[in-house]
Amino acid sequence: MMAITVPTPSTLNERGGVTSRTNQRATAAPPRRDPDATLQRILDRAVARFDEHGAPGIVVTAIAREAGVSVGALYHYFSGRAGLLAAARAEQFVRTTEADITELRRGLADASSFDEFLELNYSLVRRNRQPDRVRARRERLSALAAGEVDPETSFSVQEAQRRLTDALVAGVEQARARGWFADDVDARAWVVMMQGLMLGAVIADLDPQVDDEQWITLVQRVQDLAIRPSERDGR
Repeated sequence: MMAITVPTPSTLNERGGVTSRTNQRATAAPPRRDPDATLQRILDRAVARFDEHGAPGIVVTAIAREAGVSVGALYHYFSGRAGLLAAARAEQFVRTTEADITELRRGLADASSFDEFLELNYSLVRRNRQPDRVRARRERLSALAAGEVDPETSFSVQEAQRRLTDALVAGVEQARARGWFADDVDARAWVVMMQGLMLGAVIADLDPQVDDEQWITLVQRVQDLAIRPSERDGR
């Protein structure tokens, strides 16, 4: 995977879109409506158009019209088409992992033992091999590749990934506090490794000789060996 370089001359808005310090537009006061709801409508329309048409679908006037806002109001949240495109790519980059984080949080709240926590992790591994995740992996790789030539996308995706990792680390530390995660395993290193395995499954997608059940069993074995608390942890 290619490294992502974080651009320095930019600022991140609330949802991950970037407004360039060298290209900020002067705007009037925002419309008198819920700013978070307005931002979400704009972003939803941008993502929907990006899903359907790719980058050519990011048309500022069309997105503003579909979101029910003026072009000027849209520029209150985004620097322009480049900012919208970067935000749409970042949203596409995170959405499947955000769904997994939601499931992890719910599962942690319901779990009452290490074995139940482990089974929760197993279920996320199995879900990763579902057919709908093939496209999601390719979308994530596409966003990373776009960041190599577009600083706004690079910055947005990197910030989005940082938030995902932070949320997953918080879940791991919650499990550790309950005695369900080995004391000698670094939470962030574990989270990054597992995300790498999930994204790296794109290689398995290209190899028809890889047996899904064998792949899942192997990843589950790694999980069990790595995170199971040992006797030296006093658990």
